Amino acid sequence: MLKLPNHKNGIAMPFVIFFMAAIGFSKYALADEAAVNSVSSLNAIQIYCMAEQGDVSESDADFTEAIVNLTASNDPAQRVNALSQLAVKGSIESGILQKILQAAIQDTNPQVRGQAVYAFAQQGCGDLFVVLEQALQDTELSVRLMALDSLGDDARSVALLQQVVEDENEAQAIKDLADMKLEALSANNRTQKNDI
Repeated sequence: MLKLPNHKNGIAMPFVIFFMAAIGFSKYALADEAAVNSVSSLNAIQIYCMAEQGDVSESDADFTEAIVNLTASNDPAQRVNALSQLAVKGSIESGILQKILQAAIQDTNPQVRGQAVYAFAQQGCGDLFVVLEQALQDTELSVRLMALDSLGDDARSVALLQQVVEDENEAQAIKDLADMKLEALSANNRTQKNDI
């Protein structure tokens, strides 16, 4: 598997962003729109994953260029590897990040879509719950598992977990994971109440 070198935060090379803007990001599209899997529930979603005003940090231009190159690969394993590197918030300019994640959640490969869901959750994007909700409708089990694993402990997530457990048409593996998460959240809440 291709590994990226460790990137250093704080090294800014504005020309990379200028270069990408000048030639257009379309050169780095991950999937041809006509080839996008029509059964994915994520196809129709338009995401929002831009940095908040007070949350802007300098992106690493070398890291950004490496990620963009990997996400443009025809090899799904390289696209998955690139997305797995996006767990570090702020290491890539938010506009480029948004375009990468938008293309990745619509990828024809389910492993890429699943990893995109995980990267989306790690980045703390504003539309996270919408993406997770849609990913739970994906036809591929691996994408639904990644979405389920990315749900938090907020009320909306808990309601969605309960809905998954009660869904008669859902795969047993998904229902079991949702049930385990609900039990863990319940145990955690009991522990916190006992500590008070």
